[in-house]
Amino acid sequence: MLEIVNAKQLLENSLEDQMMNQKVVFLTGDDDNSFFIIELHKDQTLPGHYHKEKIEIYYILEGEAEIITAQFEDGKMMDRFVQSVKKGDAFSIKPYKVHQITNTGTEVLQILAIAPKSHSAEDRYFVSLHNEE
Repeated sequence: MLEIVNAKQLLENSLEDQMMNQKVVFLTGDDDNSFFIIELHKDQTLPGHYHKEKIEIYYILEGEAEIITAQFEDGKMMDRFVQSVKKGDAFSIKPYKVHQITNTGTEVLQILAIAPKSHSAEDRYFVSLHNEE
């Protein structure tokens, strides 16, 4: 028998992660390959951070956002880039790619993400992307 979870119910019953300024819920998977749902309310920002191992795959389920990315090499931020994403968009974040997401829409931003479980704890390194040009 399969274990079936309901993402909407899990989100409704979860608390916001104060460090990451978001709701994030593990849905299914294992240590190497997990499925998450992330929720950001209007004007909330997922802080800039990167991971040293494996990729993340994102799919924008609902809403609009601005994503800032940069490459982190030798302790320096390089190639800072700002892009808009919206419902239906998908993208991958590679290791050492700093990423920061801000909900720029009027509705809740919901993102489905595939990533190792370690990305939500021990393989997460915060970096400021503000005023980096």
